[in-house]
Amino acid sequence: MDLDRTDRRILALLSKNVRMSNKELADAVKLSPSSVHERTKRLLKSGVVSGAHLDIDLGQLGFPMKALLFVQMSEHEKSNLDAFVQDVLAFAEVRSAWMITGRFDAIVELVTRDTTHLHRVVVEKFSSREEVHRIETSIVFDGAEQHDLAGILELSP
Repeated sequence: MDLDRTDRRILALLSKNVRMSNKELADAVKLSPSSVHERTKRLLKSGVVSGAHLDIDLGQLGFPMKALLFVQMSEHEKSNLDAFVQDVLAFAEVRSAWMITGRFDAIVELVTRDTTHLHRVVVEKFSSREEVHRIETSIVFDGAEQHDLAGILELSP
């Protein structure tokens, strides 16, 4: 899909504040609300925008610990990596999972209450799986996420 400067501006604004009203968007990009509404509908229909989400502080809900599991699959199970990634998303503690290149085959991000809960999840839900050969676990001490897309939208063709 070809995006013009106005489409990119709308995306940049929404990446900072998904709850921005159509009227606020229209004022910011200097178009009528109906034009902005049509553009956002087109962005959704095309798949450029596929949804919106809330950022919830899981620590305040009793899950302050974040960990990354670096998973190496058994050689004969690497062909089932797609299924593994989809399967682990069913675990309540798992927030995301990716197939990767390199020494490991997947990274799984999860949240837990504490180290005891983390240990139980790793042992019961991952190490016990036949297709998993090896896991390295890293506890995340701190981090930040970038949601503002203004810079990346300027780089895109």
